[in-house]
This record gives sequence, C-alpha cells and structure tokens, in this order.
Amino acid sequence: MPDPPAFPVAVELAAACIDGTHTDVAVLGFSNCVVVLATQLASVACLVHAVTSRLADAADHAADPQRLADCLAADAPVDLRFLLGNPAASAASSLYQILATTVAQRKLHASPADARPVILGIGLRLPRSYNLPAADGHDSAADLPALSPTIAALAELVDKCRVW
Repeated sequence: MPDPPAFPVAVELAAACIDGTHTDVAVLGFSNCVVVLATQLASVACLVHAVTSRLADAADHAADPQRLADCLAADAPVDLRFLLGNPAASAASSLYQILATTVAQRKLHASPADARPVILGIGLRLPRSYNLPAADGHDSAADLPALSPTIAALAELVDKCRVW
C-alpha cells in the first residue's frame, strides 16, 4: 500500500519547560506566511501579524553578501497588527508584542530572502513578577529584565522549529 501524501505544509513541533510551565510550539510554513503557535494554556489568547519592513531590502540584496550584511546589521523595524484579541484590554499585550517582534527579526536574520510575514498565535501564563500593566489602566511598566529570559527561551524554541 503506498504511503499517504505528506501534509501540504512544512510543520515543526517542539516543547520545553519555560518559567516552570510546559510550553508547546508549532511552526507551519505556508506559501504565503509562517504561522507560529506558542502556548502554555493549550489555547491561543491572541493572533499577531508581524511584518519586518526590511524584507524587500534584504531580498533585493540576497546575492550581494556585503550589502545584505549592511541591511541586516541593525534590528529591522516590525509592523505589528493584532488580528485576534484586544491588546488595549490585555496585560499580556506588551509581552506578546515583544515576542512577535523578536520572532520576526530572528526569522529575517536567519533567512533574509524569505519575504513571508509571521502570524503568531500566543497563549502564555503571566507570572506576577513580570509586572505587566493591568487592563484597568494602571500605569505600571513591564519589568523588561524579568521578561528577557522568557522571550529568549520562547524565541530559541521557535528557532528549533524553523521552517524558513
């Protein structure tokens, strides 16, 4: 009996314990976008569309290593748009924005000729130590040093699932 046809998109899966919580990551490589799902909740709290503004520049310079290196020397600006979830009402929006920006920039650096945008589905537990702003308008600032290890661990887990 012949093997069934392969799934029509590239799929990579990984799991790890981040901040003491089991975390699942799935990355799917469609022809028009890369979908990254990262969850500690077995659900997705929001969808974020991330596009690096230097994708066209990087693709134009892919054949010239020096111009490509110059193009990628600085972090690329990232245009973010929440597709699902209300960022204004969510204490997690700053964490999700930083994660989406980090993943999009790392994708650009790893594969500058890949012009596909990244769509991130994110559902993470929010430890109080992050000091994320409350949805009630409380003006506290997120504790960025506390967020950094979490963002780095999540980005590394996504890198293990690279489909670009």
